[in-house]
Amino acid sequence: MLMMNLHTLVALIPLVASLPSMPSFGNKIKSLSSRDDQCPFPESYKITSLQVWTPKNNNTHPIVVDFQYADNETKIETSCYYNGTQPNAGPEGLAPRYACENPTVQFQWVQKTSMLSIIELACPNTAESGFMALDQFTPRLSCVDTSNTTAFGEGSQCFSLDFAILRNFTALDPIAPPGGN
Repeated sequence: MLMMNLHTLVALIPLVASLPSMPSFGNKIKSLSSRDDQCPFPESYKITSLQVWTPKNNNTHPIVVDFQYADNETKIETSCYYNGTQPNAGPEGLAPRYACENPTVQFQWVQKTSMLSIIELACPNTAESGFMALDQFTPRLSCVDTSNTTAFGEGSQCFSLDFAILRNFTALDPIAPPGGN
């Protein structure tokens, strides 16, 4: 049986080699960027100083998320912060996302999975070339409990174990027009 499967795999090699290759995400970004030097498309980014605080034991204070964001390609450096008072910057009907100080950068924090999603709008003011670069990941965190005597009360204060989190965007989607049309 093993020999038959091996022969089958070997027979498939010419077929697989003849298939057209999918362009990598980086190549897609580079081809789009080369069309418009005035509007570079994001390819990678860096997050520093990531902190997340979550409430415990009937504490009603909302989750707090705080980090610094930088993208060398688009020259964006901004602070990102959520404490329960920021409005949803995303389309209605989808999971809420929050704008950073530079609203071209948005994020989502999913507490249940400790996942951070990053969205950077690329050329958002041009309908024919506006895109969203997307990525999501679960950062490595170290957490300590906080008491009622701290600023937010009883909860868990988490810090990134990585001084700098360097990531590549993994998807590029068109920006939906206002109203979903």
